[in-house]
Amino acid sequence: MSWAFNADYESFIFSGKGDYKISSNKINQEFEYFIHFLESEPLFSTKRYDPEYIKNIQSLSGKEFLVEGDPSRAKPWWCAIGEKENDRLLHSKITSTRFAMLTGYEKQASLVSALNFSPKENFLYKMEGELSGRGHLQWPLNESKIKRLLEEGHTLIEEPLRKRTRDFSALVLNDKKWIFYRNLVDEKFQYKGTLLIEPEMTLAQRAEYELAIRALTKHYLSLGADYPFSIDSYFYLEGDEEKICAVSEVNVRKTMGYVAWRLKEFFQAKYAGLLLLGQEARTQSSEQAFFLSPTQNRFQSVFITAGGAEELMSLSDSFTRNR
Repeated sequence: MSWAFNADYESFIFSGKGDYKISSNKINQEFEYFIHFLESEPLFSTKRYDPEYIKNIQSLSGKEFLVEGDPSRAKPWWCAIGEKENDRLLHSKITSTRFAMLTGYEKQASLVSALNFSPKENFLYKMEGELSGRGHLQWPLNESKIKRLLEEGHTLIEEPLRKRTRDFSALVLNDKKWIFYRNLVDEKFQYKGTLLIEPEMTLAQRAEYELAIRALTKHYLSLGADYPFSIDSYFYLEGDEEKICAVSEVNVRKTMGYVAWRLKEFFQAKYAGLLLLGQEARTQSSEQAFFLSPTQNRFQSVFITAGGAEELMSLSDSFTRNR
């Protein structure tokens, strides 16, 4: 038995294609090496890893880099595979938005189609199946794409373009264990990293947030979801007041936050984070920063460690500043 990093599954269920088959394609090969650190069984892959990379990664992890190329023995690691239509429901951003609208956690969003669309500036238009901010569109900047999607029969999520101040998530491991962490995103809302530091909030905000987590967990379990999954949230400014959007999106799968937490446990780090950088940001590993990805990968992952929260944030800034 081996583990397959099936990061392509979510795109598949929204593609309209027939049957899903586990594959060692470019999307999965970008991140499959994480399995080496987190599981004892081999990684399923058809990629030819450079001997020098294997040597370095084995030295860092203290374990043999095991790879198996038989897809018939591979099990999905990143994302559970179930009945396609129900999986589409679980992974759709529309499902979490509807929950937030019905429960009052989101009072300004709506669902729009070609029948009820009236374009608004300073609003985001989100596709139900895109990942890491890639489906975030704005009017009139993305006017042609928004119109095309609506003409094709898609339903889009319309929500205010808020002044976000801090992005964070709750990793729900089971009904009693939650891991809170901060997310790093760029100006296009695309994921850039995770810092395993709890977000600061008032007692009232914390109480509201935990109620949202409990309610959302109950709802998704009733739809057939299984642990782990993560709930994305953020703070934003409305005038001079900082407010919380408790339910932004739900990822019913393992996430980079989950990977960061597992790596923290693996390396027994006090404070830790995981950054995704471009190839140009690649440097040498150090005592506090370990590059885990092959050098030829499009995304360069670096696991960072520190003795305290401020030191971790400073180290993160040193990598992400001006990049």
